Amino acid sequence: MPKNPLQSVVQGDRNAYFWIKKKLNLSEYQMGALVWFSALILGIVIGACLG
Repeated sequence: MPKNPLQSVVQGDRNAYFWIKKKLNLSEYQMGALVWFSALILGIVIGACLG
């Protein structure tokens, strides 16, 4: 386990990314679109809550 907490977060994020990619059998471009779309939805939801 890395000593730096930031490394732990990055490692967990990397593991989640590859787990989702493998589970849904997606290409790199499809994963990029999925990440972009989920960030868009999250931004809209947060904007609606704050606005």
